[in-house]
Amino acid sequence: MTTAESETRPAIQRPPEHVMAVLETIKEWEAANPDSAPSGHGEAILWALGEREQAPISGRPTSGGLPTLADARAEIDASERVPREGKVVPADGVVSTLNWLIGAKDGLPIPGRRSSEGWGHLVGGRGVILRTEAEIGRVAELARAGKPSASSDWEREWCSGTIAVCEWVLGTRSKSPVRNTPRPIHGPTGLNLGMEETAAEDVSRQLGRGRQHSPGYGDGVMRTIRWLRGQVTVAPVNEQGRPTISNR
Repeated sequence: MTTAESETRPAIQRPPEHVMAVLETIKEWEAANPDSAPSGHGEAILWALGEREQAPISGRPTSGGLPTLADARAEIDASERVPREGKVVPADGVVSTLNWLIGAKDGLPIPGRRSSEGWGHLVGGRGVILRTEAEIGRVAELARAGKPSASSDWEREWCSGTIAVCEWVLGTRSKSPVRNTPRPIHGPTGLNLGMEETAAEDVSRQLGRGRQHSPGYGDGVMRTIRWLRGQVTVAPVNEQGRPTISNR
């Protein structure tokens, strides 16, 4: 598929059930916060679904059919140019929502304060974890397959860190990857993941107790946790089981 052909695809690149679950949660927030309704988040989804005649910020009319990826990118650009003056504006919600819909970002576009319980259940995950068990299991499998043929100790340890996090989350590992603390009965929480990521940073930088593991192990742990939480879109290992070094 050429770039031009790709841009003509529908803007929504997420499973329909995920989109509707997120939309329903946004509607619940709007009902509880009528002064802030309709939100940029909700209007962006309704526009992408073809339920609005005009784009939410630019006001461009929908030219027949569903908005395309190109339409969504143009609307993101228009929204980013809206003056903020230090305030949160509806355009912010449009940007975050469209970026999620087109697959550019994985963080869920729910308005208001971030839920301490997390929104993972909306997309097949749990708590703050936005990945399904199948996705996590697949990443662990790829890391195991790639580890024996790693081109360096750093790559091998990265795979080990990725495997450890995935097994810890899935429940096949009883202790956390770095801090070696018992796994909570219902699985790692956002707090657990955050503490583990902080400890892994010490491993990466070889500070204090972080010297118990090699830097690559800490790097793999950090990257995997960030992927689980949707802070990056690219999985920690590729299809060949090699570490993925990317800002996405």
